Amino acid sequence: MATLAQDDATSFSLNAPDAAARSSVPLILLWILICGVYSGVHFVAHRTRSVEVLRQVAYLAPIFMALVASLLVIRKTESRERRLWRGIAAAVGLIFVSESLVSLRVIELGPVSHIWSDTSAIFSIVAALLFIATLLTLADFRMLSRVARARNVTDTVGLGLLLFGAVLAGVLGPLMADYGAGDPGGNMALAIFSTIGFLTMAATWMIFATRKGINERGCERQLIVGVGVYGLATALFPLWSFGAEISRLSHWELPVELLWMTGMYLVFAGAYGRLHLAPGESCFFTLPRIRPNARGLHAMSTSVLFTLGIPLFGYLALAGGADPITRGAYAATTLGLTVVMIAHSVVSAVENDFLFGEAVNDQLTDIYGHRYFFERLSLELDMARQRATEVYVVLFDLDGFSRVNAARGHAFGDEVLRGVAVTLVATVRPGDIACRLGADKFAVIMPAADAQDAFSFAEKIRAALAKVATGSNSALTASLGYARYPIDSLERDELVQKADGALYWAKYHGRNRAVAFDESVVDSLSAHDRIKHLERESHLSTVRALAAAVDARDPLTQFHSRNVAVLAVMLAEEIELAESHRQLLEVAALLHDVGKIGISDRVLRKRGPLMASEMRHIREHPDLGEKILASTQLVEILPWVRHHHERWDGAGYPDGLAGEDIPFEARLLCICDAYDAMTSGRPYRDAMSSTAALQELDLCIGSQFDPVLAEAFIRMVGRRRLLRPGLKSEREDSRA
Repeated sequence: MATLAQDDATSFSLNAPDAAARSSVPLILLWILICGVYSGVHFVAHRTRSVEVLRQVAYLAPIFMALVASLLVIRKTESRERRLWRGIAAAVGLIFVSESLVSLRVIELGPVSHIWSDTSAIFSIVAALLFIATLLTLADFRMLSRVARARNVTDTVGLGLLLFGAVLAGVLGPLMADYGAGDPGGNMALAIFSTIGFLTMAATWMIFATRKGINERGCERQLIVGVGVYGLATALFPLWSFGAEISRLSHWELPVELLWMTGMYLVFAGAYGRLHLAPGESCFFTLPRIRPNARGLHAMSTSVLFTLGIPLFGYLALAGGADPITRGAYAATTLGLTVVMIAHSVVSAVENDFLFGEAVNDQLTDIYGHRYFFERLSLELDMARQRATEVYVVLFDLDGFSRVNAARGHAFGDEVLRGVAVTLVATVRPGDIACRLGADKFAVIMPAADAQDAFSFAEKIRAALAKVATGSNSALTASLGYARYPIDSLERDELVQKADGALYWAKYHGRNRAVAFDESVVDSLSAHDRIKHLERESHLSTVRALAAAVDARDPLTQFHSRNVAVLAVMLAEEIELAESHRQLLEVAALLHDVGKIGISDRVLRKRGPLMASEMRHIREHPDLGEKILASTQLVEILPWVRHHHERWDGAGYPDGLAGEDIPFEARLLCICDAYDAMTSGRPYRDAMSSTAALQELDLCIGSQFDPVLAEAFIRMVGRRRLLRPGLKSEREDSRA
């Protein structure tokens, strides 16, 4: 990724037009020719060997073309896409071998009655399974937990068993009963093959469902649809068997074979289109999989289907009308569904417990989290109202904790936070509820407490925090604020707000102290009020004007800082940072380029490539920004502004930090900054689409961008359908 001085982001080539679209007419004509030859020869009454050879060559041609084109694409692609095409080529290769064996037997004019005992059947089944596995690489399951993946496996196995039983009972059973042909073992194989075909179609549908909103190229759609059509033909294989072996006058095998040929030809068309894209362009972009919104409906529907299938197939296994092999298949299906149902229940129980733990506990510190704090506080206030007792809410915020992250990295900062949580749990009274509200902010609910209990806890926690290792000679301190029910407020949110006001009064009047809310002394500050308070104390409005002046210097980037701020707030909401932390991130994003006020207009507005000296000059702006902001009281955001151009691999500037050594907030700003730059137009290039920008972010995970934050950003944009980052966050919408 080449650096763009004008954007402070990344330069990307424009997407070349899809060459496959220009050659669609010849491809369609070739497909009509192949299908026409095959269909015409099919109706020849007395085929000679040479005529049969022509028919089989026409049948194998799309498969061979798809195989050759897929192998050529493997040489052109790299990384994840190469693995995708390797799977496609392997599956098509197995199909070609399988169908060639069948074609040789047909050319020799031999019977095809025992096809399922041949190696060709095994190759076909393995090829279909390869198609399913390869398709699933397009739906990236990195974001799913192990429990969720186990649930998907059990659901898939259960669906396969249901399909197997349904094909056996609903299709093959009636056909065999009406025509009195076919052997039981062959019927089992037909049902298995048809089931795999249905699963291939389901995988194709899932890919399109998970990639909703992505602007796909024609070659991508052709490949996915081609595999789906092949799956449809495979699912209809019992009808092929009916036409080829049972009732030759029906000609059912012809449409099924044409579907197979069409599926393979579409795979060829997709590979052919991929070959004609410009070098370096990538396709088949994957978005990390997220938990589906209709999970509850899905869980209920699968449970109902499995529950209905067990007695149904159990009855068929006990009925005396079928042969022993078929009854054994029904019995095996019943047993399998029973095992799946048990596993489904166990996995669902584990998943529900896991999700409840995630909802209740803070993942980093393993103490109660933000959501549980408010739910439990409501309960404690109701109980206190009935018992006529007092409840104290104590909030505390670590003083200057961002400096620990900046000096030692976020991994060490997380260890410090875990140490604070352990200290907090050891300090509170039995029956008190310790919670982490986010970032470096903690809370304690003290039921049936009095003023002495609250004061005693505040002194104990301050003394205990001083013993937590911070990796430096300075002791860890905290500013505390507390309010009591019912004296200070009768309402939950107002009580928390007043405790918050006491905390911020302590923080901005010396820090390392505990303050009880007092209406005559402490202002009750909302999050919005606190940022206004900061503006008045630190002349932040003046610095904001500087940031606006920087954006105004170039009409094409006049909204850049605002867009980055909106994206930063959205990402902060996505990863559930505390409100106070989001406020500071928004300020840092607005001011991240304030150092450009000291960059020459000639360099800043230059439309061509920069010289080495000009590049060094523009790379001074993070350091200049830090110096400008050093005159304010916004000490927390100084390292975020300074390091927002560092790279995860250490190749960034100004200090060449790498990995966890880069402040967490700077890594977040880097991603938002790059995305807005890529999706904004410039005189020397057009704006990239959201999908293309996300693809470039994905390609640079682990090199330029923090992997966890980048995946969270991709997930957020995919869910919110952000076509451009000029949208307002939910919090901004609520202000309007």
